[in-house]
Order: sequence, then C-alpha cells, then structure tokens
Amino acid sequence: RRDPDFAAMLRNPAAGTRLAVAADPAQPLQPVPALSGALLLMPRALFERIGGWDGGYRLHAEDLDLCRRAREAGAMVAVANELAVLHVRGVSSRARPFFVEWHKHRGLWRYFRKFEAPRRGLPVRAAVWCAIWAHAAVQVPRLLLRRR
Repeated sequence: RRDPDFAAMLRNPAAGTRLAVAADPAQPLQPVPALSGALLLMPRALFERIGGWDGGYRLHAEDLDLCRRAREAGAMVAVANELAVLHVRGVSSRARPFFVEWHKHRGLWRYFRKFEAPRRGLPVRAAVWCAIWAHAAVQVPRLLLRRR
C-alpha cells in the first residue's frame, strides 16, 4: 500500500481509498511504500537500527510508521507476491470496537504529526485534525448499529 497523504485527502477525500498497490505477478519481490502489520519480516539489525516499533501507537498506523522509517534508513520495503498468508481480519478487534476506532484514529493523527505535519502550515494541520476526528465521530453510529 501507499503512504497516506493527508493533505491530498483534504483536497480529494477519495484519495484515501486509493492506497492499495496492485500486485505485479512478474515481480516475485515487489517494492512498495508500506505493508500491512499482519505480517512483516525484516532483519533484526535493521529493526534495532531504526528503533523498532514506536510505542506511541496502540493500534493501527504502526506498520506504516515502521515501513517509512525502514525506507528512510535506505531499506527496501517489498511484498513477496508468491507467498500466501491467511489473515483473519478483525478477530482481535470485534470485542472492543470503540477502543479500536479510538486508537486507529489516534494512530493516524500520530503518523501525520510525525511525518507530514512538519511540512504543512497550521491551517492544513488543523484541517487534518478535524478530518481525522470527524471521521472517528461518524464511526460511532455505525458501531452502535452493528452492536444490535
């Protein structure tokens, strides 16, 4: 997947839905900007050199953060297209959906602050904050309806 570009999403909200990178079967090892945290493998030396997981994330966006720091350190982030892995999505988050949504949006805000906010002006930073938390608020009715 691609790194999110929050300023671009303000201009065109649909940009947030186009973060996937299509698999290229001709490339057994395909360079990509980021991978899902469901399965990430890297040399331990690289993991330690880039500081490992950022403990400021609770859920979501920690994988984006790790991949970004790996790339910034000169490593190639890639997906192994010939490897099949089954990830049972959402199993650990079904019991506490509000907790998950809170931390998902908190993680996105942290990622934005860490990587994109330093090159954005105050109006863009404020707009991104509002967009992230407005999106979180919109999730509440959806989660309440799903609990019934």
